[in-house]
Amino acid sequence: YLLYRPSRTRKLSLSLSITSYFSLNIYILSLSTINKASLKSLFNKLLSYYIILLEDINTISS
Repeated sequence: YLLYRPSRTRKLSLSLSITSYFSLNIYILSLSTINKASLKSLFNKLLSYYIILLEDINTISS
């Protein structure tokens, strides 16, 4: 699922609440500081149930 909300609308609080309720791990990634190879490697290593919070998604260029 993809949750998109404008800046400063408490996405982190919602994400932390969901992870706590379902006892999941959360990974917070800042896309402005990670490269494509590192991101791909990370996704290959993740467990089956998790929440990923992508920060600075507007920094991605095509």
